[in-house]
Amino acid sequence: MIRPLTSLRLLFALMVFASHCNIISDRFDLPILTEGYVGVSFFFVLSGFIIAYSYDERFAMGAVTKRNFWVARVARIYPLHLLMLMVAAALGTYSLSNGVGQWLAHFVPNLVLCQAYVPSPDYYFSFNSPSWSLCCEQLFYLAFPLLALLLRRPRRLAMTFVLSAIAVVVGMYLTPEPLVKDVWYVNPIARFPDFLLGMWVYQIASREQGTSLSRSQATCGECGAVALFVLFYTLSVHVPQVYRYSCYYWLPIALVIYVFSLQRGRLSQLLSCRLLVWGGEVSFGFYLIHHMLFRLYVEAQHYFQISLSPYVAVLALLLLTLLLSGISYRYFEQPANKLVKRIAFLCKIK
Repeated sequence: MIRPLTSLRLLFALMVFASHCNIISDRFDLPILTEGYVGVSFFFVLSGFIIAYSYDERFAMGAVTKRNFWVARVARIYPLHLLMLMVAAALGTYSLSNGVGQWLAHFVPNLVLCQAYVPSPDYYFSFNSPSWSLCCEQLFYLAFPLLALLLRRPRRLAMTFVLSAIAVVVGMYLTPEPLVKDVWYVNPIARFPDFLLGMWVYQIASREQGTSLSRSQATCGECGAVALFVLFYTLSVHVPQVYRYSCYYWLPIALVIYVFSLQRGRLSQLLSCRLLVWGGEVSFGFYLIHHMLFRLYVEAQHYFQISLSPYVAVLALLLLTLLLSGISYRYFEQPANKLVKRIAFLCKIK
């Protein structure tokens, strides 16, 4: 585990949380908050880095098979996804009013994590909205055993990312505005360069692990990376939306992941505190749970005529999401992860 990167997962999950606070009140409909969706891009790039970090050597030495890798990935994302999907279905977050056939046409793609391939918000945001990003992660995981070969060929990996990045930028420029979100934000294929970038950052960072770097130099690097990210974030209002969905943030996100992966500066030391690391560990649950709580609160507010201050409501929802995430991680995600792996092991024996 790279503790500073684990803690950063919590901070970027909080940014995603902030981007959805306008569901509660239009007082939160501010660029500094709504731009928090950049947290999703961070997760995709970080996913490429962490998967490469965790499996590069193991694949190279033959210590892990493709099957074992895929089982581990399924065990990581599917149990909580399926639980939240069932909860969403039970709560009626997608109505049956259009008929059972239409309901199933939306439920089944969600069940197998294919909803993000359908270019319509009615599909990719149906049931538990944040799960669209798991469609992207599923594609990344399916492809990684083949992509892992590129980790031993630095120039090929760099060229693969550069060519895909050029294709993305050109495609973004040519895409009509009404199709931008459908094509470039949620589509797993369009988000593939994010994952490749993370792999490339790992490849660069792995070559730097043996270099001597003083605590003060590392701290300056960390502060510089954070400052660059804040600068990009601040200036984002002047950049067309389509580029902000991914490529605009590639540079600052890559630098943040790179410098904190070295774990040598004082900011890394601060991010390594137990509480923040715990927050990073439960961030997956936090991400999948928070949006549904927002929706439930809005419905309860109308039904029960709740008149809480929106700021109090958001704080309460934040604390509740953290609580449920911790419970989920301890009593559901970890046991379910072990159960899936045990079932896969028994199936292999048979």
